[in-house]
Amino acid sequence: MAATYTTIQGETWDQIAYKVYGGEEYAAFLMANNYPFLDILVFSAGTVLNTPGLPEDEDGELPPWRLGAEDDEDGDEPDPYDDFNDEDEAEDDE
Repeated sequence: MAATYTTIQGETWDQIAYKVYGGEEYAAFLMANNYPFLDILVFSAGTVLNTPGLPEDEDGELPPWRLGAEDDEDGDEPDPYDDFNDEDEAEDDE
């Protein structure tokens, strides 16, 4: 069963994303799943939009460029361009 949302007069994409997904940042996801309505900026009452569940991160981890210092184990800001890690250093010491 597909989830849907029926618009109220005067709503916009970001308002609907906030109501459905809890954040305006999901407006692009909502729009991508409702391609036929992309030309509408302000909805009239009664438009039925598809509102699929948000995709989850497959491994539950953020990519390196999305990590904050609080997410890094040692508290340092990770360098997404650093291909050298502690395991490589241990191998070089041997």
